[in-house]
Amino acid sequence: MAFLILFVGGFNMALPDIGWGTPVQLFHGVFIDNVVLSIYLLLLATLGTFGKILRDKGALRFAGTVALLGSLGIISAGVNAQAANDVGQAARLILFGAFVLAGVHWSQVRGETFVLRSYLSGIAAGGLINIYYSLVQPKALLGILPVLYSQNGAGGALAIAIGLAALLMLIRQTRGDITVAIGCALIGTVAAAMSFSKTSMTIAACGLVAWIVVLIRTVALRRLRLIETAGLAVLLAGSAYVVRSAESSELTAAVMQAVKTKFANLDVRDDYSLSARYMYFWGVAEVVADHPLTGVSYRGFYNAITNTSTYHIGEMTEEDPEAGRLGQSNPHNSFLYYAAANGIPGLMISGLLFVMFLGYLRGSLEGSGVAGRVVLGCLALAYFIYGMTLPTLFDTPVLYVPAAVAITMASRQRESRVRHARAPSFGPRVEAAPTPT
Repeated sequence: MAFLILFVGGFNMALPDIGWGTPVQLFHGVFIDNVVLSIYLLLLATLGTFGKILRDKGALRFAGTVALLGSLGIISAGVNAQAANDVGQAARLILFGAFVLAGVHWSQVRGETFVLRSYLSGIAAGGLINIYYSLVQPKALLGILPVLYSQNGAGGALAIAIGLAALLMLIRQTRGDITVAIGCALIGTVAAAMSFSKTSMTIAACGLVAWIVVLIRTVALRRLRLIETAGLAVLLAGSAYVVRSAESSELTAAVMQAVKTKFANLDVRDDYSLSARYMYFWGVAEVVADHPLTGVSYRGFYNAITNTSTYHIGEMTEEDPEAGRLGQSNPHNSFLYYAAANGIPGLMISGLLFVMFLGYLRGSLEGSGVAGRVVLGCLALAYFIYGMTLPTLFDTPVLYVPAAVAITMASRQRESRVRHARAPSFGPRVEAAPTPT
């Protein structure tokens, strides 16, 4: 069940949301991995073994904070008399709190790489389906390059998977870890190139930097077997050839054109990207000023933002009334999303969750030297960009899977330091010199 929950959690995030590539869910808002997780937790409670996932204090602190964010959502939904969908969305956060506890337990019992590998396998599988759909049923073309379906949603998840794959490569235990890490990184890189999204491309760049450092460390430690060394040489040679033949390669030229188009004329006044996200800070500030303690709940965002003076100025992206009716309007920012929904407490708790995540991630990579510090920096930047440009950081597994892995690894690091500190010394005993009289 653990593999299924982790795999489907990643699989759903990378799908194109079209045809048979629509994310797997039993009914609106309730995905199959949520149901399987609920069944798993119910079985633990029924068998009287629920306590085994409650043993790690770090996991309990992080899960409790996630559950607190969900509790704020339930209170906001009640105060603002929103539909039961908002209560369900908030309750889903509480379920994610339990997911963290389960993820830490799986990491302790089956290994951190099992948890990360299972999740990344799902993202890679969903990404392949998305790329397939984007190629055979392109919704748009940039030169000869089709644009990825769900370019920000799936594109963001596939881009951040590149950095997580670098982490898996760093802590790898088996050839299966290596295979999944390399495969996921390749699929994520292709998807990010096709996304035509500054967010996805920038997050992917962070992941690729992490990969370069991890590969250098791997070669320096001479842990690659002959076949792996040969594979790396082929990869580098192929990359050099592609760069060298860029002028004659239509595909490479299309990728370069996509990057140039998105970044060459970067302007905060761009009404379709940076400016729209920037103005949400001011709009949400007005919403929070009017509803500081409980916010407007999730479905109340559309009415609240369209009634602000910032929106009436006309410099924000025009909100879609249909998205507002469905409760899908959002400020394209995870922290602002919970600030508007749950007021100042929502902003504080979501910020605290992010800081806690970075703290556990830092503790987990303490023994990995320079490569670990670079991977930490790349993942921290990638997740910061994700949270500042996408609304799904706290209501999908994208944060909670690596958090569970990091909590377990950090706990092992602490236990190792304690054991070494308490270990008796068996060296030669040195007698103190007699004091002269």
